Amino acid sequence: MKPNHVFILTISIIISLIAFISLTEGKLVTIENKLDKGTMAMAAALTYMGSGHYNWGGDDNGLLDYDWSISHNGFELYLPDGIQIFNLVFGVDGSLDEDKWFGPFDNSTHDICWHFHGHQNSWKVYPCGSQ
Repeated sequence: MKPNHVFILTISIIISLIAFISLTEGKLVTIENKLDKGTMAMAAALTYMGSGHYNWGGDDNGLLDYDWSISHNGFELYLPDGIQIFNLVFGVDGSLDEDKWFGPFDNSTHDICWHFHGHQNSWKVYPCGSQ
């Protein structure tokens, strides 16, 4: 039996569309929580850049996504594809350290990863693989 060229072409187009759609979807920010055991890491993606302590859990019109985890569990923030530019804020529950703000980032390039390290009152966050 000869292969049906129309069928093969149709399947090729469908596979190409699936690959294209997955490349143009929103991006993920993966967070690795390597803080001391039992420490809660928090992160939020925002449409604005701030400084100092972020109002975790408060009303925020610029909030794109928020999540948290107890160490040593990671978590992710999802950024919809309609958002071009975003900023990140990182915090540790109950910490005396100020929250750490980073950005702006371009949502059209690639997924990114961040890493928490330290303990409740002495912690840092940095891009995965940079230290």
